[in-house]
Amino acid sequence: MRSVSSWLRLACVLCLAGAALNHAADVWRGGWLPYGYAPLWLNTFWTSLTLLDPLAAAMLWRRSPGGVWLLLGIMLTDVTVNLKFSLHLGSTIENSAALLAQILFLGFVLGAAPTLLRDRT
Repeated sequence: MRSVSSWLRLACVLCLAGAALNHAADVWRGGWLPYGYAPLWLNTFWTSLTLLDPLAAAMLWRRSPGGVWLLLGIMLTDVTVNLKFSLHLGSTIENSAALLAQILFLGFVLGAAPTLLRDRT
């Protein structure tokens, strides 16, 4: 039977892989910097997640503490900018399933991080 930390790590890796595939699909369809409706800094950030998400997943898989810290940085930044941008556009959390899912995943990551940082075996 796997340890709790192994299941937490697997959940994070799978979520990061899904997010990376979403960003990669956007780049595939729209080219580099595909989010033309967003300011350049935000377009650049979202596009960079095409590389940062799989990097964090690989680091987590290898049980690197840096992967946990990178995941925390990605999620805190992503939720913050997405929430700010959504509110700027007049959206609400209730109207955005994707944003709500990101907020819930951020909560999961914040809860899992201490366990993941302790487990290096």
